[in-house]
Amino acid sequence: MKALRKYGGYAASTLLCALALAGCGGNSSNNDSSSTASSSSSSVAVAATPISCPATSTTLYFCDDFQNGKSDNWDLTPNGSDASFAVVDATDVNGATTKALQYTAGTLSVLSAASSGVVALIKDTVWAAKVGTKGDYYVEMRIQPQTNSTTGNKQLYMIGRYKDNSNWNLGGLNVQNSTGSTQVEAGYTVSGSINRAFQSKKPISNGSWYTVRLEMIGTKLTMYLDGDKVYMGSADSITDSTSGFTSGKIGLFTYNKSFLIDDVKVGDPSVKPTQLSLSTSATTYIAEAGDAALPITVTALKTDSSADTFTVTSSNPSVVSAVVSGTTVTLTPLTAGSSTIKFVSGSDPTVVKTITATISPKYVDSTTTYTLTGKVLPAVGETAAYTDDKLQLTFDSTPTLGTSGTIRIFKKSDDSLVDKLQLSGETDSIGTGAKQRGVNTTPIQISGNTVTITPHSGKLAAGTTYYVGISSTAFTGATLAGTAFNGIGKAANWSFTTKASTPAAGLASVSVAATGTTADFRTVQSALNYYMTNTSVANPVINVANGTYNELLYLNSRANVTIKGESRTGVIIQYNNYDTLNSGGGSGAASATSGGGRGVFLAEDSDLLTLDTLTLKNTHTRSSLYSNQAETIMYKSSNNTHRLVAKNADFYSEQDTIYVTGYSWFYNTRISGNVDFIWGQNNIALFENSVIEMIGDSQYPATTSGYANGTGGYYLQARVNAGAKGFVFLNSTLTNADGPTGVKVATGANAASYLARAASGSWEDNIAFINCRMDTHIASAGWAANVAGNPNPNPSTATATKGWREYNSMTLGGVPLDVSGRSTTSKQLTAAEVTSADLGDRASVFKPIGWTPEP
Repeated sequence: MKALRKYGGYAASTLLCALALAGCGGNSSNNDSSSTASSSSSSVAVAATPISCPATSTTLYFCDDFQNGKSDNWDLTPNGSDASFAVVDATDVNGATTKALQYTAGTLSVLSAASSGVVALIKDTVWAAKVGTKGDYYVEMRIQPQTNSTTGNKQLYMIGRYKDNSNWNLGGLNVQNSTGSTQVEAGYTVSGSINRAFQSKKPISNGSWYTVRLEMIGTKLTMYLDGDKVYMGSADSITDSTSGFTSGKIGLFTYNKSFLIDDVKVGDPSVKPTQLSLSTSATTYIAEAGDAALPITVTALKTDSSADTFTVTSSNPSVVSAVVSGTTVTLTPLTAGSSTIKFVSGSDPTVVKTITATISPKYVDSTTTYTLTGKVLPAVGETAAYTDDKLQLTFDSTPTLGTSGTIRIFKKSDDSLVDKLQLSGETDSIGTGAKQRGVNTTPIQISGNTVTITPHSGKLAAGTTYYVGISSTAFTGATLAGTAFNGIGKAANWSFTTKASTPAAGLASVSVAATGTTADFRTVQSALNYYMTNTSVANPVINVANGTYNELLYLNSRANVTIKGESRTGVIIQYNNYDTLNSGGGSGAASATSGGGRGVFLAEDSDLLTLDTLTLKNTHTRSSLYSNQAETIMYKSSNNTHRLVAKNADFYSEQDTIYVTGYSWFYNTRISGNVDFIWGQNNIALFENSVIEMIGDSQYPATTSGYANGTGGYYLQARVNAGAKGFVFLNSTLTNADGPTGVKVATGANAASYLARAASGSWEDNIAFINCRMDTHIASAGWAANVAGNPNPNPSTATATKGWREYNSMTLGGVPLDVSGRSTTSKQLTAAEVTSADLGDRASVFKPIGWTPEP
């Protein structure tokens, strides 16, 4: 939910193929109200009749389907001289030719104000005749985003309760290059400032129809997509207590994105859309023939919320069968191939959900043998393997990951399947106890000739013998020990036995070593699990040996844990995690397989967590193909009282490197990033004697127009809790370095980096730099108020205790910095103000909680 360059979650690699279309307010149905269903072996033919408006009623106030070829209900004011509106022929969701209103974006790439994005409004005379003074209503329309490349911010919003071009409620779609970045949004625009208070990741693609509904009842705003209520976390709506909007007409807003709209409706918000919801949010189903069946629960409701019927068909029932029993549909993978599973509402055949199934051939245990000595870890016959070991397989040359097949681990005593890993689309549940961190994972990594495979958490037991099985299609293009790779089965005898026992309970400290060295664990997460179980140990220490630990971490409700590395640069805990893979900040839940967020380390309600002498790295590389938020640590305190200590440590990511809540102290650290890479809804975060490093942005290499001299970025987007001290940088250095792909940071006359930018909202932009040295990559304005569309901070004029502040900023050589060009929204503090605001030393900064941490 960060400002206009911030988009946020995970989407599968395929898109929603057919979209559910919400039923019209006031519709009636002759179907009985019992919840029944049927299945079929092939797709049901749908009459090629365009969807059109029903007769209006007491609950449907207005509808426009453009079937008359006209747009005379609308005032159309396209932006840019070459943008245009027209009623055109279009293909409906059922294949029929229909009429729709098309907006073709022009060459305008950046709009100067939100007000200029209002491109269509219903005529006052039409609104007065059809809706009148009604303030509570829903506005709904079918929207088809279309491809155009003339804008970066691709919002398509319905306008509700319009007052003027700068004041209105909003609800609609944010369409980006990656469906992992697209989302449904709602909120309000006040005085031309857009607040997207409600944001929920949904896969949205150009060329597909979506039915979008914004429901406005009092101050409550609720969004629906294709008949389903949209949730932001656990919230199904937002309360608009800011705008004060109570009535007004409808319209359309876009930041220059081409689109089609059809079947625009305004109606009574007590009438809900036809609902056809599936218990799985996935639009793809990947399995092998013979795998266990997948049960799906279907919720089907009519517009009056009574039970509806539905049908289910499989386009290729020999590949996947779809069997219905009550409200449960069971999909069974039978043979290799693909099939489209279609769910259709009984009361409204335009309401459709689909799942695309891809089924690989049945797993066959290979009989090929190889000389595996020196080729696998754990080694063949290993008798003291770790239960958290990774598997490694070294080919003769670099292999290619296949498109089908699985990797399996069997218990040798009875050939029972213990774990199965798909080649893509995997999830895991990290942690132990009442909450786990559910994440999408990439458990198969290829580096040179070596494949590293991470089993699912907690699958291996102590004192047990296992063997590995790999499908013949899992890896291609390489030989293994001189033999053409044809899979690995029991005959190949890649077998090993785990250690007889795990570490005894109650240890004050445990050790972790990635490979080779004897230790208690092979992964840091296993050590965290140990102390989340052994809660009686007062101040546990996890000693981590030098090595690279490619893993995601989770700690929940466990105080005083210290993770101490053998050396700062020798211990690297890393993962390629980002918002497209795992959306949002994340949280734990019982037996979760999703929702764990985009950070490498998620720590929740764990007071006095200490990270000492190590590197925490998010290896994600920024690209226009992804939603790039990618923290190293998400430190979350539900009551904003918990404390984090980081010392003698490095934190490296391109975007959103550090997220903190509560209280945190970073001492002698290096924090690297380029987009808002320090942020959080916190109380106090002190960065002392640290290097804060702007790195080149991989998304904009020098060959990109406008970036020949390098890139810039923003150090912070604060979002501090109201009245709290916020982010304090004391005796630290702000420097720059090339990014992970070699992109440079612009310096000197080309400087384009800023200390902070603001985010609209009720939080405060409380940031202070005290006695800090700054390199020449920071723009003379220092603070990004009214830069590139960024808003003014809160407060808009800084005081000694609030807002954007500096004291004694210096060059790298210690010479006083010329701050005459600083933004007028910021303040240069005096020595007396530093003292009175308690900013001059560590004890003063943490004075509100009486905490003085020591190095």
